[in-house]
Amino acid sequence: MPAVLHHRLTGPPADTGPVLLLLHPLGAALDFWAASLPLWEPHLPCLAVDLRSAGASPRAAQPPGLDRHVQDLEALRAALGLVSVIPIGCAMGSMVAAAYAARHAEHVPAVVMSNPTPRTSEAAGTMLRARADAVRTGGMAAILPDAVDRPFAAQPRDGRHARYLAAFAAQDAAAYADAVLGFATADATADLRRIRCPALLVAGRHDLLLPPALAEEVSGLLPAGTAQLEIDEEAAHFLPYQQPARFAARVLDFLAPIIGGKPPGRG
Repeated sequence: MPAVLHHRLTGPPADTGPVLLLLHPLGAALDFWAASLPLWEPHLPCLAVDLRSAGASPRAAQPPGLDRHVQDLEALRAALGLVSVIPIGCAMGSMVAAAYAARHAEHVPAVVMSNPTPRTSEAAGTMLRARADAVRTGGMAAILPDAVDRPFAAQPRDGRHARYLAAFAAQDAAAYADAVLGFATADATADLRRIRCPALLVAGRHDLLLPPALAEEVSGLLPAGTAQLEIDEEAAHFLPYQQPARFAARVLDFLAPIIGGKPPGRG
């Protein structure tokens, strides 16, 4: 049985309905969702996790791939006694969300994928392996500022950017390298084809790493009638972090018919 991930469960009691299962992108941790939580917590329980080899969760014996991440999440769900979860993943976390939704469909009434991709491309895999080598040799500083600046394309260099940069730089380099290698060959294509629940896909117009065309590819892999694809015209690679209010509202609107009517206060 995998070790339980570091997590934070907030909002209403988790026995009142579905729980939002929040899956951060590569290089982040559960605080990635901090600005969205106040908008979700009045309506739904929120379970933010640190994926293995990220944040305060344990490192894996080997780089964790999709199989290990899904096993970890299912162990956490079972340990907390949760019946229904709605995975919400960003970027590489979107592949984890898709894999969990496909493999544990009995617990998943809906899934949300922000900045989604069906797989890590060969070119991206080569880049990720080089990144892992760089941080193992030179620490996190070896890939900065580019590793943060590119995901923030067309975004203001404000306090939000500064906080993300500081948190990214403070990571344990060896754990980050493990996490990077775990996603270097990730492929959720088969899982996407097996998803049967409603799926919200939201891409960032300025995303240089996972552009909107990849969200369109994800939409095409999902069974007909399950996908709702939207483009945020202002966001880049970290849409929930860069445009948290709009992203949170999109999620609530999408979930309204699934969880039984509009959440309170949303018109």
